Amino acid sequence: MIGGFNTGWEIISSHLSMTIYTFIIAFEIPSMLLCFIFRHNAAEKINQGPPSKMYLEKFFIVLTHLFPFATATAMWKSNLTQEQKYRFVKENWPQCLHWMKLEAFEVYDYKLNPWLAVVGIGAILFVVIVYSYGFTLGIHTMSILQKSRKSMSKQTFKMHRTALFSLLMQLLIPGMVLVGPLLICMTVVITGAIGLQELATDTMFLVGSHSMLSSTVMILTNPRYRKVIRESTCIGRLKTTNPSATVEPSKRSIVLLK
Repeated sequence: MIGGFNTGWEIISSHLSMTIYTFIIAFEIPSMLLCFIFRHNAAEKINQGPPSKMYLEKFFIVLTHLFPFATATAMWKSNLTQEQKYRFVKENWPQCLHWMKLEAFEVYDYKLNPWLAVVGIGAILFVVIVYSYGFTLGIHTMSILQKSRKSMSKQTFKMHRTALFSLLMQLLIPGMVLVGPLLICMTVVITGAIGLQELATDTMFLVGSHSMLSSTVMILTNPRYRKVIRESTCIGRLKTTNPSATVEPSKRSIVLLK
């Protein structure tokens, strides 16, 4: 049940808002996969081997870019009629029946409309498949860098390794705040666990912190950004200011100058 707190404009219904929200979140998958493929191709160029046809990479790129549109379409079709909503709320939460008067109030149920199950199952399958393929690309990229380590400078190797590590951390840490709430919400929907409903609602805070975590990981895993943070903080300023390096004129020199 959605109370309409996610609706920005009055012309946008809660259901349309949820559809747009699903579409935007689903685009995290192809964008992250493109980063792994780009890093993998950069490592292959260093290896100076025969150019790859990239059939599998192109297939996954097309597949993952179709995923947001398919997910948003399924989410849009998961809407219930007004009669279905009224009957569902009356049978399960009669104390919330007066909420039906609110225009922004929405109800979803995978039993009444199986399209909601398509959204949940499809999202979990795609996340597992793409994450597995992304980790495979990451491991293969690291093996290429290790083999080509002798043919590149330490600075170049460190740059590629840092970029790959940053990408893996951006996939792992922010990914957990998306997958975790999704699994909790799916558990509540499927099992009807009333005791976990409040927890499922509170996990939306984690979903909202995804961009913040992604930016934080990107900054902290980059040596250049870490240096900027150290130098801009009070600790960095204290370290750069060395009292012993300050030269004070002696009394004798002052007398001689006079």
